[in-house]
This record gives sequence, structure tokens and C-alpha cells, in this order.
Amino acid sequence: MPRPRSCRHTLTEASSIPTGGNQVEETPESRADAMYRADRTCQELGIRIDSVAEGRATAHLRLPPAMVNGHGTAHGGYLFLLADVAFAYACNTRGATTVAQAAQVVFLRPASAGDELVAEAVERSRFGTNGIYDVAVRRTDGTVIAEFRGQSRSLPR
Repeated sequence: MPRPRSCRHTLTEASSIPTGGNQVEETPESRADAMYRADRTCQELGIRIDSVAEGRATAHLRLPPAMVNGHGTAHGGYLFLLADVAFAYACNTRGATTVAQAAQVVFLRPASAGDELVAEAVERSRFGTNGIYDVAVRRTDGTVIAEFRGQSRSLPR
């Protein structure tokens, strides 16, 4: 599968803020950039991260024919993957390494090869080292394809 020409948008110098000394304050954007540089899955599959903010992230994918199942619709595993990517970037915006502890998805409508899909993750609650995030996967026309809920857990440093 061909790799996208540009896997991710280019963030400005504001993604890390000088603090006056040698230390640089991390931002959600700088954390996402570092994560994306190591994220072979997103790079190879053409998923890009369009935006991040504390507790939020948006991921984008143009669905290639290789991700379509025998029914001619998007394979559910790829829809789950796109939602999971947005979830992962949203729950890692605060600095602590955070992983999924559980997730579920509800498939509402089919998607087809060539569809532009956007997954938008939003933090709903954080408590202790746990978090709950909702992700809506939509076509760019706004049609909701899937709804995902993820539960996160921050790891000790």
C-alpha cells in the first residue's frame, strides 16, 4: 500500500515552548509529534493526526480499497483502528504514558473505499489514573459511521 505523501500536518514552533532555560515545556502538539514519529501503524496505513488539544484529538483516513471486506464495505477492524488512534492521541495529551484498558465500538453505517473518514476523540471524564473517552467516526459529510468508547489508564512513571 503506498504511503501518503504527508503523513501528518506540520506543527509550528509553538508545539514546544521555551521556558527561558534549557528546558522546553511540552504541549499536546509536541507530545503528539513525538508519538507519531514512532507510530509505524499510522504512517504505513495513511492515518494522519489533524489536531490535538488537552483531552482531544482528530485523526483522518481516506479508506483505501485494501481496507474493504468481502461485502464491499469497510472492514470493522479498520474503523475500530481509526477510532482507537484518535483515542490514543487524546488520552496522551497530558504527558503521562496512557494506554487503553478497555474499548467498545458500535458500527452504525457502512463506509466504502474512497470515503474520507474523520475520528474525533473527546475526553468525558478523568479520575485518578483512569479516563473515559468518546470517539465519533464520521464521513467528511458529517454522516456518523461508528461510535467508540475507550477507557484509559495512565502508567506509573
